[in-house]
Amino acid sequence: MSLLSYSYHVPLSVPYWNGATYRGIFRSFLSGRVIEGPDLSKLRDALIKRLGIEDALLCGSGSLALEIALRACDVREGDEVVIPTFCCTSVVPPILAVGAHPVLADVGEELNITAETAEAVLTNKTTAIIVPHLFGNPADINSIVDLARPKNIRVIDDAAQALGATIDGRAVGSFGDAGILSFGSEKVCFGLGGGVVVSREKENLNGGSKMELPPARLSPTLRTFFSTLAWRRWRRWTLPAQAWLSPANTGNPDSPPNPYRKEILPNLNAAVALSLLQTLDENIAARRARVRAYQEVLGADERLSLVPHRPGSACLSQVGGPRLASAPRRGSVRSPRRSATLRWLRGARELRSHSSSSWLRRMAGTVSSACGASVE
Repeated sequence: MSLLSYSYHVPLSVPYWNGATYRGIFRSFLSGRVIEGPDLSKLRDALIKRLGIEDALLCGSGSLALEIALRACDVREGDEVVIPTFCCTSVVPPILAVGAHPVLADVGEELNITAETAEAVLTNKTTAIIVPHLFGNPADINSIVDLARPKNIRVIDDAAQALGATIDGRAVGSFGDAGILSFGSEKVCFGLGGGVVVSREKENLNGGSKMELPPARLSPTLRTFFSTLAWRRWRRWTLPAQAWLSPANTGNPDSPPNPYRKEILPNLNAAVALSLLQTLDENIAARRARVRAYQEVLGADERLSLVPHRPGSACLSQVGGPRLASAPRRGSVRSPRRSATLRWLRGARELRSHSSSSWLRRMAGTVSSACGASVE
């Protein structure tokens, strides 16, 4: 494959930056306020207003935000924390950091944890349930809160992939005892990284706020900025060079995620996040239009199954796979409810094995036309 063809591959995600983003970046550099500055308080105030919450704590990453939320919910060593079987691996290290044990609950047809699947794994050691809204699609968190409240179990609203999503007009992230947001890679507001812990009641975050976080270091902050700018935002022009300069990806998928830095959010990151928050409605409108295009083009195909997005979804991604045969094997008794996680993993394998089929190539071309010639 030539470098020319490689450079035009459609990326998984490109930062949704505009003129206000670059002005915020230049302002931070020209004023010398890369680490500390006024954009931190501006971002906090904007989030409180947008989500209708009482308190927000800014920190260096979404994983750190989850650890702070767990500590604020008084999750301790030996406790059990319920998480879905299908979610980002970055959910696990914060649980281990507080000495708790992750317990896996299956997901429903929309690939989110449900009250039914969470209840099946509850024990007398369960102290918290983490509810991610996978791919921006809101989970039925109200039912999970109703399940957990009588049992004195805390619920953490993980809106890292769903900033801007709503449930009956209420912002996702504001449910439960605490919520988290993220401005990391491939999120709705893809910035320079950073996380936020939020709550509708100030007293809920008192425990987590006792963590002493140092200021961000200048060198890693600048490296992250230039790397994101060159390899992600400007990838249309830099990807041929990246093919030469970047080492081959030989990482082991079973390896744990890289450790997250425990530090305060840099002002530079806050400036970028603030500009993205100001264009969030426009961003989500564009994402919803693309999801509608996928559904219009691919939804009628009997061989393909698309996960539907609920009303209010942030539409981070549209997920789909081959529609699987429902007939049981001869001599077997099929369970009335097969694991949704295993079903979708099997579908993903079938999709990869048939990725060269002509109908998939035709569908990909049709969707590209429907969504526009460029996603950057």
